[in-house]
Amino acid sequence: MTIFIILFTALFISIAYHILVYIQSLINIKNDRKFLKANKDNFFPSVSILKPLKGIDDDLERNIKSFFELDYPEYEIIFGFHSNDDPAIKIVEKLIKEHPQIKSKVVIDSAEIGLNPKINNLNNIYPYSSGEIIFISDSNTRVDKEFLKMIVSYFRDESVGLVSAAIKGTNAKNIFALFENLHLNSFTFGIVQTASALANVQITIGKAILVRRQILDHLNGFQSFKDYLAEDHLMGLEVKRHGYKVKISTLTVENINERWSLQKILNRHRRWTLMRLNIDPVFYILESLTNTTLVSLILIILSPSFYFIGLTAILFKILIDYLTARLVCNSLKFVHFLLVPFKDILMGIIWFSPFIYNKINWRDSKLRVIKNSKLLPVN
Repeated sequence: MTIFIILFTALFISIAYHILVYIQSLINIKNDRKFLKANKDNFFPSVSILKPLKGIDDDLERNIKSFFELDYPEYEIIFGFHSNDDPAIKIVEKLIKEHPQIKSKVVIDSAEIGLNPKINNLNNIYPYSSGEIIFISDSNTRVDKEFLKMIVSYFRDESVGLVSAAIKGTNAKNIFALFENLHLNSFTFGIVQTASALANVQITIGKAILVRRQILDHLNGFQSFKDYLAEDHLMGLEVKRHGYKVKISTLTVENINERWSLQKILNRHRRWTLMRLNIDPVFYILESLTNTTLVSLILIILSPSFYFIGLTAILFKILIDYLTARLVCNSLKFVHFLLVPFKDILMGIIWFSPFIYNKINWRDSKLRVIKNSKLLPVN
C-alpha cells in the first residue's frame, strides 16, 4: 500500500509541476515582452560574437548566415577552428566574402588549455575580439534580424552581468530529431524558466550567452572553465558570485536539429544527465518527478486497475507539453506531441544511466565526470 501512496503523490507532484511551468512561462514571456517593448531602442553597445566551430552541423550555412544579417550597428563575428582541414571553413569563408560590410575573422588554432574542447576554442579566439559585450553562440543556432538589438537591452541595467537566451528546437526531419525538439521546447524551456523564477536557480545554457567583457576579463577569460563539462552554467554562477545579476530571458534562438540518430541522442543526453547529477544531485533526483509518463507507466504496471488514472495523466502531459512548447515554437503540430510518451520513456531510461556509468566520449576524448561536472581524462 505504501508504494501506491508514493506513486500517487509523485503523480500529483508531477502534474502540479507541469501546470506551474506553463503558468510561470506565460508570466515570464509577458514580462519580457513588456520590458523589451520599452527598452529595445537607442542602446547599442559593441558586440563580439564568438563562434567556436567543428564540422558541419545541420543547415550550417543558413545558421551562420543569420548572424551576418543581424540588424545591429556595431558588431563583429570571430570564427574559431581547431584545424585547417575542418570542412566548415569553406562555408564560413564564402559567407565572409558575401558580407564584406560585417567585420569578421577566421582563427585556426589547435592550442588546448584544458579538457573542454569548446572552451579551448573560445580561449583561442577571445583575444581577437573587441566588443563590450561577448556573445557566445553555438554553430547549430539561428537568429532573427532583431535578436541582438533586443537581447542587449537587458544590459541597460549595469548590475546585469550575463544574459542567457532561451532555445527552441526546429526543423526536425526524422523521429530522433523530433524527440530532441519536443524535449527542448517543453522540458528544457520549462525547467529553465521555472528554476530561475521560483527557486532563484539560474540555469544558463551555452547555445546563446552574452556576458560583459569586463567581467570575463576579471574571471581571467575562459581559464576557470577549461576542465568542466558545464562551462555555461558555471559561468553564470561565477558572474553571480561576483555580485552581478544573471538574466534568464525568454527571447529564443533556434536550435536547428534536422537529422539525428539514436546514438546521437543517447550520447548528448547521457552527457547532460551526468552534468546535472554532478552539479546538484538533489535537484537531479527531484527532476525524475517531472517525467509524468514514466511515473504513470510504473503505476499501471504495478496495478493495472489504475490504468485509467495513468493514461489520463499521460494524456495531460501531452497536452501541457504542447501548450508550453507553443509559447516559443509554432512550427510543431499537436500530432507531433503524440510521440511525447515515447520520448519520455527514452529520456527516463537515459536518466538512470549516470548512476551506472560516469564516463563520456566527447570530441574523440574519453572523459570521466565528477563533482560540479569537472572532467578527468580516462587512460
